[in-house]
Amino acid sequence: MGEITWRRNTLGALVVVAALAGCTTVNQGAFNNYVAQTVQPGMALDEALVRMRAEGFSCNASTAGSVTVCTRPLERTLRTDCVERVDLVRSVNAPKLLGKVDVLETRCAKLWN
Repeated sequence: MGEITWRRNTLGALVVVAALAGCTTVNQGAFNNYVAQTVQPGMALDEALVRMRAEGFSCNASTAGSVTVCTRPLERTLRTDCVERVDLVRSVNAPKLLGKVDVLETRCAKLWN
């Protein structure tokens, strides 16, 4: 009787863990909207960098390149960690302004091959 109860409780715990693991998913649409509310083309690149850093992004602001890559870890309970990435593209005509915002797909580490 004790072993059957133990197996039933173990199976129940596994079902709960599996259900919770499925609760945390990447919502790319919400992330795209979030970025669009944070930075917009036409704003000063310096201001965009301040805003992205305030939101927890790490940005490699180089003066030579036309693209500044901003990344932020997305930690998820019971799932693999992910990285959110946003590329801030300088304006061609006004290098101190943000010309384009590219929100890349959120990438997550794979547990299995």
